[in-house]
Amino acid sequence: MRNRSIDNPPSSFSQSNPLKSGSRMVTRAVPVIALLVLAGCASKIDKLPDEAQLTVPEAWQTTPIVVTTEESAASISTDQVSPKDTSAAVENGWLNRFADEDLNNYVDIALRNNPDLWASSAQLKTAIEQVTVTGANLWPNLRAGVSSNRTDRETDGITTEIRTVSGTLEINWEADVWGKLTQRRRAAAYSAQAQAELYNAAELSLVANVSRAWFNLMTNKLQLDLAQQRLESFQNTAKLIEENYERGLRSALDVYLSRTDVQRQIANLSDSKFSYISSLRAFKTLLGEYPSLSMDFEAKLPTLTGPIPAGLPAELLTRRPDVKASQLLYKSEIANAKAANRDRFPTISFTGSIGDSRDEFNQLFDNNNMVMTLIGGIAQPIFQAGALKSREDQAYYQAESAYASLVKTTLNAFQEVENSLTREQTLREQHKAILEAVRLAQGGLDLALDRYQTGIENYTTVLQSQRSLFDSMLSEINIRNALLQNRISIHLALGGDFATQEQRADNQTLPSPTQAQASMESVEESEPATDTE
Repeated sequence: MRNRSIDNPPSSFSQSNPLKSGSRMVTRAVPVIALLVLAGCASKIDKLPDEAQLTVPEAWQTTPIVVTTEESAASISTDQVSPKDTSAAVENGWLNRFADEDLNNYVDIALRNNPDLWASSAQLKTAIEQVTVTGANLWPNLRAGVSSNRTDRETDGITTEIRTVSGTLEINWEADVWGKLTQRRRAAAYSAQAQAELYNAAELSLVANVSRAWFNLMTNKLQLDLAQQRLESFQNTAKLIEENYERGLRSALDVYLSRTDVQRQIANLSDSKFSYISSLRAFKTLLGEYPSLSMDFEAKLPTLTGPIPAGLPAELLTRRPDVKASQLLYKSEIANAKAANRDRFPTISFTGSIGDSRDEFNQLFDNNNMVMTLIGGIAQPIFQAGALKSREDQAYYQAESAYASLVKTTLNAFQEVENSLTREQTLREQHKAILEAVRLAQGGLDLALDRYQTGIENYTTVLQSQRSLFDSMLSEINIRNALLQNRISIHLALGGDFATQEQRADNQTLPSPTQAQASMESVEESEPATDTE
């Protein structure tokens, strides 16, 4: 049986246009309510600046270290960092500057296996999906429903089964007249872009940490080799002293002292072995592998060549990922604050539905006798005990906090570059001086051994000479590593990409540093022009 009320709807549904009548109602009401609301809902978010207000110098303020003695002046490299050096362009592909193919291979492994980078990638994908979730509120919400009903009716002892199938199509939509929903979608888009920059920063940090761990591993292996060489040297000296003692040329005291030094070097060798093993396991863990000790490599530290790629200070704001992420998060909070301000404006919404009821499912919506409704409404918040105003103030203070974070991140970035450039100068001077110290210590040891053989010097002089030589050699290894570590810090502080565009195109294991960009562009293209700014 058919429902008579559905087959013969009231004339108002069939003769009037509910969409047009609802639109006229809203059009007449909006100007009146808007005048009442806008006067009392002005946002103070415009008081905040668009970007960090900082005075940036034209060049890095690196100050050459003054040398005051002739001896130290003679040992300093002439390749100083001058103001023109600090304006050299920052090039991508800085990993290639170390000319270490093994390091490049290990970086590829880390990019595939490191769990921290996986987590950052998942956070980026989550942020991109959130843009779609937030932006969905701009569009009508369409929902369909179908139900079936069976009723048994008994008349004069005869039972009649009545079956009906009903279908409805409902639509709900909030008109974004004030741009509130657009601002929230914009905030989500900025947040996703910020997450993309944080992913870039995590990727750069991982490559820098792998490089640092690799050079630390090389350094510990060289120190282990030096400790073995040092032990052998002290053993040879002790053997020589014992031979002279047996011939009556040396005292038993020299024998005791030499044997004591040998035992000390054995202890130092054990400590060097542990440091090497620890650095190897740390390196394996960073690669995302089990920290085993099975690894073959040649221990060598590369020599740095070429100028320092310092770039210009102002470029740091547009190149360094963490600074860019901080700027985008600040924009996101501003958009959220604008949305919070517009929450106090009237809400204009439309609710509509189309319904039909038939005996059979395939007959639904097959004619013009369907029930259609469309209701337009305006709701203006009047009293919520100050909650809306407090939420707006909260959003403003969060934006203010984001601005402070942006300034702090930017200042820290400048500080890191300036310190790294100054550190480069210091380490170059130290390395030049320690190379000379190694040369002089070797000459001193050779002379001490000759004089000890002839009986002119005692064993204490030989011991001091040996220690001076090996301590200088150890310092030289450490300074070489420090130079490499600091150069990595410079590249990381400047924000240059570790890979070139060609390398990223050829190597599928290197993700694009702007993988959120396509999603953000699609957001901007599809975004309705409803914002009233």
